[in-house]
Amino acid sequence: MVRALLFDLDDTLLDDRGAMADAVLLLRQRHRLAPDIADDVLAEHWDRVGRDLWRRMERGELDLNGQRRERMRRVFDAGLSDNDADALVADYLEAYARSWRLLPGALDLLQATAHLPRAAVTNGHEPQALRKLEHTGIHAHFDVVLTPQRSGTRKPDPRMFRQALDLLGVAPAEAAMIGDNAEADIAPAQALGMATFHLDARESGRRPADALDWIRRRALPVS
Repeated sequence: MVRALLFDLDDTLLDDRGAMADAVLLLRQRHRLAPDIADDVLAEHWDRVGRDLWRRMERGELDLNGQRRERMRRVFDAGLSDNDADALVADYLEAYARSWRLLPGALDLLQATAHLPRAAVTNGHEPQALRKLEHTGIHAHFDVVLTPQRSGTRKPDPRMFRQALDLLGVAPAEAAMIGDNAEADIAPAQALGMATFHLDARESGRRPADALDWIRRRALPVS
């Protein structure tokens, strides 16, 4: 029986894709950038470039600031100076923070599992991750918040999962990981012997409400 839960944050509990789309479209409007690109195409390109650059950052090829500058250049203008890119990044981050929101069903999932020890395990930069938790009102739902800055490692490194499990006081076979990333969340958790739910809020059967149903089917005493 599962006695504890580990959660990813972005696109597992928080609608990160939606927040990014809102922010980049507002940025485009404010600065009259890429006027000939359709909104949905621009939002998808921004997301795709960001995910590629995050993988490079995780391999140590870019730092956080370099990743942000490169994203602006690849999406809007390859010739942007560092100062101009940084100014756009600051404007984007302000709009992004105002767009943070929970995915439908995420709060119900957290409230229904309040009797279980829970950890948020995220590769997000710690100050921003903590701000997201506070902004969306879910910080109190977690006994542990583990970030690369606190852990000294990043998903999919199994050490990050082991640290979370140790802090919760459970063995891998007693815990479940709920996340949206097959490579960073699901595969390493399964390799440790954890149960997993691969969440995708865009797909029927894999949304937060479905994760709660999955927990109930595993005979957890969910309220």
